[in-house]
Amino acid sequence: MKAKEIRALARENLKQIPKKIYMSMGLLLVVANIIPSVVNQVTDSKSGVGVNIIFFLLEIAAVFLLEIAAVLLTANGYIFFDRWRNKIQKGGEEPNAWCGLSGQHLARLAVYGVIVSVTLAIVVVIVGLVISQVPVAVSIILLILLVVLLGWIQLRLTYVVYVIDDDVRTGQKRSVWAEIGTGWKLTKGRAWKLLCLNLSFFGWYILTAFTLGILGIWLIPYYNLAIAETYEQSKEDKY
Repeated sequence: MKAKEIRALARENLKQIPKKIYMSMGLLLVVANIIPSVVNQVTDSKSGVGVNIIFFLLEIAAVFLLEIAAVLLTANGYIFFDRWRNKIQKGGEEPNAWCGLSGQHLARLAVYGVIVSVTLAIVVVIVGLVISQVPVAVSIILLILLVVLLGWIQLRLTYVVYVIDDDVRTGQKRSVWAEIGTGWKLTKGRAWKLLCLNLSFFGWYILTAFTLGILGIWLIPYYNLAIAETYEQSKEDKY
């Protein structure tokens, strides 16, 4: 299916969710992603000579914890709206707002986060070492390739959170590596379509920036439902 059709399905699904439910979750996700940036900017503005080192380290720790919370809440949002999509299309119970933050979810998401972070860090370090040894023109090309590579990896990992949730719901005992592998396979040959879908929301992202994030209360649920729809169709080999 094309991006336009996926978005149309997502909008239809969104209409089936009570506004107070999806807007509350949208507001939570907007706040969760804005607060770390605000705190980080405040921390940067206060850094410098004469700053109390202990207080500065506490601020850094606070930003780090807020960023982790933002990542977990974002994952919960993906799972929450995917379960709503399942409820709308297949029936069942209304999902709990914190359905993606159970102990099993958190344990698997933590391992997944560590694996991805370490892998990306290794890639960045290797490229950084190479860049330091080559001419400026070559280093610019390598930086561009690095950005493309990181973007491609992110696209290929789009479905891992959904795979983790499916395993938790069905009680399937698999390693996080196996779940990453399943998510990776589901995006095989679909990375370009996922990129096009993400780019199709670009205009909405600009409008969200102009509204200081307020439009995100509606946009995030809409986007999450669209991605969830591609996941379901990828499982059925229709996307």
